Amino acid sequence: MKKFLILAAIAIMSLSCFADDNIVEIPFNKVPDLGQRVVTSYFTGNTVTKAVKYKSKDMKNRTCVTLDNGATIEFDKEGNWMIVDCRQSEVPMRMVPGKIQMYLNNNHPGVSVVFMSREIKNGDITFLLKDGTELHFTNEHELIQ
Repeated sequence: MKKFLILAAIAIMSLSCFADDNIVEIPFNKVPDLGQRVVTSYFTGNTVTKAVKYKSKDMKNRTCVTLDNGATIEFDKEGNWMIVDCRQSEVPMRMVPGKIQMYLNNNHPGVSVVFMSREIKNGDITFLLKDGTELHFTNEHELIQ
């Protein structure tokens, strides 16, 4: 239950990506270079419909991009993805680290990833699969039981 609440809180943050007075809309070319490369490399065929930069202290230097397929990607100040929310589509499997891809292929074949988030403090990654399964991996891509 605790894990579900954490994931729900992250999801609410990502859904509120564009519903806050402490954000300012920016052109896509103002998203950090690494973030731009993530979007153009992994979401080919999709169009950026909106990009914003957070102004609040707790989210300072974060940017968020939404795409025409409903996906939202939140980046830290360097452009590293922190949240990838693709519940209306799916996270491109190429974005998932190789060792985790192998785990998913062996243990959840054919089930797509629709949400992933990275912990700020330790780099652990949480995944939500299309069938509702929630998985947590360490920064070293080991499954957390």
